[in-house]
Amino acid sequence: MPDTVELRANMPRIKEAVLFLVHEAARLGVPATQYDIVKSLFLADKEHLNKYGRPVTFDNYVAMKHGPVPSKTYDLLKGKPSVVRDAGGAVPWERREAPELGNSCNSFESPLREVDEDILSPSDMKALASAFGKVKKLGFGEVRTLTHGHPAYKEAWRDDPYFRAFPMDYSRLFDRPDPDKAAEIAFFSQHI
Repeated sequence: MPDTVELRANMPRIKEAVLFLVHEAARLGVPATQYDIVKSLFLADKEHLNKYGRPVTFDNYVAMKHGPVPSKTYDLLKGKPSVVRDAGGAVPWERREAPELGNSCNSFESPLREVDEDILSPSDMKALASAFGKVKKLGFGEVRTLTHGHPAYKEAWRDDPYFRAFPMDYSRLFDRPDPDKAAEIAFFSQHI
């Protein structure tokens, strides 16, 4: 396996992307669970990367039991203090326990402000809306099958009882794996 490049996760973009998805859920009248958000970001980052040459969030992905997960986003949604601090402090949404949606499930709702359109481009928002719509339409099982079938996930996943997350090769997120483009994006992420 080639060396896995590491991007500098863009915390302002991550926070705005999550806020956009919380707004999208409110607009559609559906819940936005942690699962919905992380899978939507995976699909949106992959779509935007292949269409426009850059991801929406610049987050790094890890293979976990239920599929690809953007690592900083996951920590932000869990409320990890250092990541919340890196994202500029308090998050602009509310998180509530939602056992009616599933075991140990949280719902992200009540957006506290509008999305900063100076941070997310129209193409970012289009990719996010498309991905969220797909995730909500397919549901847990079909999304799990779709994301588990992705080559980057399949290459990274290990059924190891001692580890829960395995770094995914960013070059495999391209429709045609491209280590050189992945390295360029990693370099770009360090300088924006």
